[in-house]
Amino acid sequence: MNNKVKKSIEPKTTDKVFERFWIIAAAITFVSFSVLSFEIVLTRIFSVMLSHDYVFAILSFAIFGLGLGGIIYHKWYKKYVSAHLGEIAALYSLLIILSVLLIIKLPIFNNPRLVDIRLWIYIFLATVTFISAGLILSAVFQRFPERISVLYGFDLTGAALGVVGAILLLNNFNGITAVFIIAGVSLVGTVLINVFEKRFSTISFVLTGGLVLMIFWAFVNTSLTNVPIAMDPNKDMYRMLNHPLERAKIIESRWNAFGRTDLVKSEITKNEMVLFVDGAAGSPMYNFNALLKSKEATSQLMHHFGESFPFMFLEDNQKDSALIIGPGGGRDVIIALLSGVKSITAVEVNPAMVEIVKEYEDFNGGIYTKIPNVKVVIQEGRNYLRTSKEKYDLIMLALPVIKSSRSIEGFALTENYLFTVEAFDDYFDHLTPEGRLIIVAHGDVEIYRLLNLYLEMNKRKGLPVTEAMKHIYTLASPMMPTIVFQKQPFDSAGAKLRHELLHKLGYDKGNYYVPLVNQMILKSSDPSGIENEWFMFDQMLINLSRGALTTEELIKSSVFDISVVTDDRPFFYDFKKGLPSTLTSIFLFVLFAMGVVLIPVLFTKNSQQNSRSFFKDVASIKQLKIFMLIFSLLGAGFMLIEIAFFQKITLYFSHPVYALTVILFSLLLGTGLGSLFSMRIKENYYRFITAASITVAILSIMYLKYLDTIFQTIGNATVATLLITLPLGFFMGFPFPLSIRSMKEQKMENFIAWMWGVNGIMSLFGSTFTIIIGILFGFSYAVYLGAGLYVLIALFTSVGVRRKQLAAGA
Repeated sequence: MNNKVKKSIEPKTTDKVFERFWIIAAAITFVSFSVLSFEIVLTRIFSVMLSHDYVFAILSFAIFGLGLGGIIYHKWYKKYVSAHLGEIAALYSLLIILSVLLIIKLPIFNNPRLVDIRLWIYIFLATVTFISAGLILSAVFQRFPERISVLYGFDLTGAALGVVGAILLLNNFNGITAVFIIAGVSLVGTVLINVFEKRFSTISFVLTGGLVLMIFWAFVNTSLTNVPIAMDPNKDMYRMLNHPLERAKIIESRWNAFGRTDLVKSEITKNEMVLFVDGAAGSPMYNFNALLKSKEATSQLMHHFGESFPFMFLEDNQKDSALIIGPGGGRDVIIALLSGVKSITAVEVNPAMVEIVKEYEDFNGGIYTKIPNVKVVIQEGRNYLRTSKEKYDLIMLALPVIKSSRSIEGFALTENYLFTVEAFDDYFDHLTPEGRLIIVAHGDVEIYRLLNLYLEMNKRKGLPVTEAMKHIYTLASPMMPTIVFQKQPFDSAGAKLRHELLHKLGYDKGNYYVPLVNQMILKSSDPSGIENEWFMFDQMLINLSRGALTTEELIKSSVFDISVVTDDRPFFYDFKKGLPSTLTSIFLFVLFAMGVVLIPVLFTKNSQQNSRSFFKDVASIKQLKIFMLIFSLLGAGFMLIEIAFFQKITLYFSHPVYALTVILFSLLLGTGLGSLFSMRIKENYYRFITAASITVAILSIMYLKYLDTIFQTIGNATVATLLITLPLGFFMGFPFPLSIRSMKEQKMENFIAWMWGVNGIMSLFGSTFTIIIGILFGFSYAVYLGAGLYVLIALFTSVGVRRKQLAAGA
């Protein structure tokens, strides 16, 4: 054994302590439950307040805080041991409530002078809470290395239950009340820790008493539960509520695991209310009866919104059925009804929005309840199509963007899978021979990318671009351009009719395109006599239709990223070339943290150690470098595989929240069961670490290759997911606890908290790098990389740890 390994100064683990071990194991379960459930609920609270990229940043720093807690504990654990773990646990429980109250009550969310600094305030408040949780977990793990298999198993089981708990809380309470309940759960863990240590210090008593009082205060003071909308360019609701002429107010607010849905009414629009999800993506709800009585209002709706234009050319037998994805408050349903569609299926992903529209049937005329030819389905739109055999004359999507995330890492948008090459395949597979796909977009950039998706779909089927361009036309609008895809090609007469009416109704105010109509150069003179010229049609699209421009050249010429996106790279709304700035900033921060923590240890020789070095105790032991590599690879590899498979599997579920629950719960539970099972292993740990790591790599690649076959064969998304994630998680549960026990065997238990910290920091690297790989190459490559990292774990274990264990045995 290296003589530089210090003698443990942890509290002596006696037989009596082991008799009370199950108390601390239960405490860890409650703490882990609160950590995971708080992370999910906090994500939903911040999603109401801020844009999704800011939410991702805050969530990333929170995860980093868990690892940082381990680093802090390692460097100052003498003080923390004497300071009493129960006090830290009580502080953590109190910080859960205190941090959230400060987040929602500090007067910085609507202060324009504090826009730049408020994010860092929110990051600090969230991170400090997770640092305290990291202190608790790393301290317990370091104190009981012999029982780490049990502790880690209970830790992951508590986290798995926390996923389910968070969803249940959000579906039954508002976000703030959910936080107070989570604090109550963590309080149980605090009490158990104090019982285990057989002391309840004055500080613990004061902190716990304060927590109980705050929970009681929250339940009697309902004003505490209001989460404000921050001043944010993506929060349309903030602008509406603060516009001096609107005089708008919230008349209904409803929480669920999907988000917060608000119904807002303005004084200047008596016959229209607006539904918002997380303060964004406003969807109007009209007074249908008042609309029918006013020809002016009906005409304005039908002619102002390009979605209604295609109906003007349809015969009765071409309007038998319509599928509307993302109907929101019902505007698309009204357009379809007024246009004479006989059967309408409206598929909405947000159950709260459907509930509100149904409950306000007296206002909206019962468009979701009283009209027999309208069927409303609560399901993710793409999944509905994939599980349906129905065919429709029309499929309609109008601005179906929620601008928030429900993925594990908090970055990928909920609606990403609606617009991919494979999605277009699904849409056209469910159209009748005369069917049409109508999409209303936010701007020309979206139109170009939608067109590229359609052309790529046809290219894969062997249809040339010049022929495919005969199946589409676009309508120009300053704010909401529309693109129409038709299964059958247009003829000259049909194209001419659309072109003429398009001009009459004013859908020519911008870039637009109609096939089989000659391009023209238009001229006009301004008051000063200067003559202006411009093309009637979008020249780019004309060139595509003539074969004078390829899609590759179109993509290359754009200042925005309008390249093709697929189910493996489902980032339709990411139009900035390169990586998003927030993602880049987080990744650079992670690289900096890795450099600070890893490089001084891994690349410094013993002889080069400075006696004042912050890392001298870690860097001075050669064998610890091997363990650092193993725990680093475990953190990154686990996240790469977890997040990538979440993105791949979500598409098979009827709802993103249900997908999150099943995937994350089953993977964490499987990992916890694997850890518990590893308790049976008494020797030769390196063999089982190596075997489990290789198995994880093989299973990951095998599942990826046969993923679609597995789900199609089983036919039930939940069962298929369990069959994939439980075995995968089971083998993922071996390396971490067995590596800890290997450290104990080699007298390195004083560095367990450090390894926990390294693992946490590298988990953040893994989650961020997964998104980067997903954007640049596709999530399949993240799985391959994660599998490769597990192979490296097996390699380092078999070479480094094996030699040391054999030497110790000799």
